[in-house]
Amino acid sequence: MTSFNVFQIYYNDASKGALDPGFLPLDNSLNERPDWFEFWSIRNYLNRNQLDADGWYGFLSPRLKQKTGLSASQVHEILRISDHNADVVLLPFAWEQTSFFKNPFEQGEIFHPGITQLTQSFLDHLQIDIQVRSLITHTANFTFSNFIIARPAYWRKWLYLANHFFELVETGETPLAKALRGSTSYGSEANQTPMKIFIQERFPALLIADSDFRIATFDNSASAPIFERLFETTKHTRGLLQTCDFLKNRYLVNRQAEDLELFYKIRERIPRRFDLPDASTREAQIIL
Repeated sequence: MTSFNVFQIYYNDASKGALDPGFLPLDNSLNERPDWFEFWSIRNYLNRNQLDADGWYGFLSPRLKQKTGLSASQVHEILRISDHNADVVLLPFAWEQTSFFKNPFEQGEIFHPGITQLTQSFLDHLQIDIQVRSLITHTANFTFSNFIIARPAYWRKWLYLANHFFELVETGETPLAKALRGSTSYGSEANQTPMKIFIQERFPALLIADSDFRIATFDNSASAPIFERLFETTKHTRGLLQTCDFLKNRYLVNRQAEDLELFYKIRERIPRRFDLPDASTREAQIIL
């Protein structure tokens, strides 16, 4: 019988009180390394526990409901529907950013300049042959915030990447290791967070691109909010974003260059409040 091991992480009494009782609580109240956010709890659990070969595992933020609108009962229903035809289930969040940007690293350059090259340097360090700038993601193969529930095969690949990443960041003295420990803005220039957090959040894009996992998700683009700090929140914007997502998906299926060219043309028509990262400097400025 398939086991559904979907955890929600808590850090203190307040976050414990916010948990959905339909999930399993994962205690991080000691909060020994707050600089690692959810990564600390996920990695510790996977290193310390043997996973059920037929089970599903997820490690979710206490803010899941706030960010996605999903309850535990809805998540479990999605898992039951996907049980026989998927290895990874994505709970969509920030669909409009996944749709607009070529991949989450291009998106990351808006908020965390340099994230693309740092990720590429880490992959090169491990001799993993993935070209970050060439990745194409869409809402059916990526989601933010570690909102992923998957079978052990996915988590084994994640743990391999995570353990090497952790070791490099914690013990490395190379320029790369020091840069990964460096800070970047999180929501505002005043709120600084280690760059490593935003790289590990994008691990799913790397793992799914380098695998044949069967992916399940659902389309919430008709009703999910659009981040108004980045885009005009109109029906016109929503339709263009949906088209961008569709074109990227179709490109990965058919590998027709015309689909990718049309994606770039369509997204140029989307009203936005930021400048795209320059290909040479990889820097961007949000227009507030």
